Amino acid sequence: MPKKSVMHSRGELMADVRPFPAIRYNPEKIKDLNLVITQPYDKITPEMQKNYLNRHPFNFVRLILPDEQNPYESSARTCDQWLKQQILIQDSFPAFYILEEQFTINNKTLKRRGFIGAIRVEEFEKGTVLPHEFTHSGPKADRLNLLRTTQKDYEQIFLLYPDEQGEIDPLLQTETDPLLNVTDDYGVIHKLWRIDEPTRVRTIHEALTTRVFLIADGHHRYETALNYRQEIEKKGTPTPNAALRFKTAAFFKITDPGLIIFPTHRLLKGTGINYNEAQQRLAEYFLVKPVADDNAQAELDAHKDRHAYVLYYGTGKSYLLILKSSEIAFEILKDKSPEYRELDVALLHALVIDRVFGIKPEQVEGRIGYERYWQDTINRVNSGEYELALLLNPTRPEQVQALARKMERMPQKSTDFYPKLVSGLVFMDVSENRMLNI
Repeated sequence: MPKKSVMHSRGELMADVRPFPAIRYNPEKIKDLNLVITQPYDKITPEMQKNYLNRHPFNFVRLILPDEQNPYESSARTCDQWLKQQILIQDSFPAFYILEEQFTINNKTLKRRGFIGAIRVEEFEKGTVLPHEFTHSGPKADRLNLLRTTQKDYEQIFLLYPDEQGEIDPLLQTETDPLLNVTDDYGVIHKLWRIDEPTRVRTIHEALTTRVFLIADGHHRYETALNYRQEIEKKGTPTPNAALRFKTAAFFKITDPGLIIFPTHRLLKGTGINYNEAQQRLAEYFLVKPVADDNAQAELDAHKDRHAYVLYYGTGKSYLLILKSSEIAFEILKDKSPEYRELDVALLHALVIDRVFGIKPEQVEGRIGYERYWQDTINRVNSGEYELALLLNPTRPEQVQALARKMERMPQKSTDFYPKLVSGLVFMDVSENRMLNI
């Protein structure tokens, strides 16, 4: 049965979001910050890593993903050197940092505004920060080694917060020129302003104490910060204000119109099921409708109010799958909540991938691929890399929030929030002697 909801009334919950003295690139030393920022570490392919290394000698990839035999020691050594050389500088006072991102989707320009701060790391059961996906242990071990060795919190996680009364928005307005203004490789413009005026800082801090925060991106990094805190606690209890008790995050309102979620399409291989057998099995549960390849995406979008998918077997073999009845979802996911059963990605895994194609959750490694874009997904089938593709509509923000409040986690890669936070704008020193006072 699904776990009970974590409910909080005002005044009971005390989230702790604080300003911090950011470490950032020195604009006197680095004239073009566009050359040193990167995508998040887990989005950096080997080719991207090579390009970043060649782009600039002080590119941030040398800290988050060094191409060295001893990467963690290399990162710590490099960071220390850059601080001594004043390539990196640390702000004198704790601050929140307004973050605005502007980007274009389907020829429409969108903008979202939030802020960067540090949130106290607590176990998920405490209810101040909620996850929405399961995580693998591998990335957490890697990031823990990096954090342990460098004692630097290099990258922010992406958190969402409710603001029905609009209390936070006015606190994020500014008329000054940005501290930073960079454009990433995808054309996304990132602007940063510093807020260090004590009254405003205190107001932001207090306005957030009764919020529940949802991890949009960065589950591995949050759990890494939690593991690190627990590791340090075994040696002795650090002071409540120790920086290592906090994790830097970019905070955005969950109803921000600039909050975009892309679908993550699935690619399958090694199913052992031929085309005709798959069609027969699918017909037990779905209306299977052949559609033109160039019209398949529009057909899927037109059925986003139902459980619908596109099955692609190759050129001229596109099929729209529409679930025959909601009772099927209830039967397949009967031990889950109604909100969970509404997730296209949940039914896709439980019914189509597991029951129809026979790939069990413990067998997905090496047999399932993931893609954001429709054409890239199609191309990987056409190239012969995968047998077939299963394309789906994106998860909606309100679905993510509803599941998180019930403490029900989605399958991995259920959400793809866009744009990603870039790395290299600001980061935090979490050495054991560092404090975050408010």
